Amino acid sequence: SEFDKKERFKIIRTRKKVSSRLAFLLLLKRERIKKILVGHGSHYIRLAFLANFLLKIPYCIVIHGTEILLPERQRSIQKTFSKAAKIIAVSNFIKKLLVQIRIPEGKVVVNFNGVDPVKFNPGIDSSKVREKYDLAGKKVILTISRLARYKGQHRVLEALPQALKKVPDLVYLIIGAGEEEKYLRKIARDLGLERKVIFIDEVAHNEAPLYYAACDVFVLPSNLEPFGIAYLEANACGKPVIGGNNGGSLDAVIDGETGLLVDPFSTDQIANALVELLTNPELAQRLGNRGRERIEKELNWEKTVKRIKEIIYQGESKNN
Repeated sequence: SEFDKKERFKIIRTRKKVSSRLAFLLLLKRERIKKILVGHGSHYIRLAFLANFLLKIPYCIVIHGTEILLPERQRSIQKTFSKAAKIIAVSNFIKKLLVQIRIPEGKVVVNFNGVDPVKFNPGIDSSKVREKYDLAGKKVILTISRLARYKGQHRVLEALPQALKKVPDLVYLIIGAGEEEKYLRKIARDLGLERKVIFIDEVAHNEAPLYYAACDVFVLPSNLEPFGIAYLEANACGKPVIGGNNGGSLDAVIDGETGLLVDPFSTDQIANALVELLTNPELAQRLGNRGRERIEKELNWEKTVKRIKEIIYQGESKNN
C-alpha cells in the first residue's frame, strides 16, 4: 500500500489468520530476524513466546494498558512475560502493576510514550472548529477520550455548576464514544447544562489537533489512566491540562508545571482547578508553554523510539 511505501522500514503483512503462527515463524527464518519487539496485542506476545521457544529469538514487550489487571489474563501474562528479555512499561504505574503480579522487577523498564510535536503544535488554526460550534468569546474546556466511567467525564459535568458561578461563559466539549454516553447526556440534562455541553462523536485522529487548539483547558480526571497520551497531545498544542492525581497521570502531567492534578473523585477540586486556569491566563499560558517544552525536549516519538532502541540493544555492540 502507499502507507507501507512511505515508511522508513520494511512492512510485511500476513493475510491468513488461520496460519498466522506458521506464517510468522517462516517469516522470521526467511528474514533472519534477530529480535522481536511486540508493541501491542496479547496475540502477538504469544507468537513471540512461541518464536522464542522454537527459534530461540529474544523478544521485548511494550505494555500500554491495564489489561494486566484482568484475573483471567494474569496466568498467561506471567508465563509469556517471564521469558521476555525486557518489558517496557509506559508508566511507573504500569511497572508497579507488573511487579504486583510477580513479574521480575529487573525485567521491567519504564519508557514514557511520546507525541508528534509537528502534528500537535501551538500554531494550529482552530477558527473552523470555533465557528462550527459557536465558541467565539467563550472559555472552552475539552475532553477527548473514550466515554468510560473511570475517565471521569461525569465528574467534570458535576463540577460545572460550581465552575460556572465564576466562569459563566464556560463551554464543555466532550469528544468520544462509549458505553457512558447516555449516562453523561442524562447528567447534562438533569443539571440543566444542555447549552453548556457539546457532545461530539469520535473525530479522526488527524482532526484532533484542531480541537486541542480550540480549547483553553484540557481536562481528563481519570482514576485509572495507564499513562494518558491525550495530556501530551494537549500540552504539545500549548494547552494546560487537568488530570487525576493517581495512576499513569502522575507521569504524564507534572503538577504545577504542565498542568494541575486533582482528586478524580472530588468535584470541588475539579471545579477549583478549572476556575483557577480559566481565570488566570498567565498561569494557564505558563503551564501550556512548559508542557510544550517538555514535549519538544523529552516526550516526542523520536526520543521515545531512541530510548526503546537503547533498552533493546543494551550492552550490545552497535555493529550487531
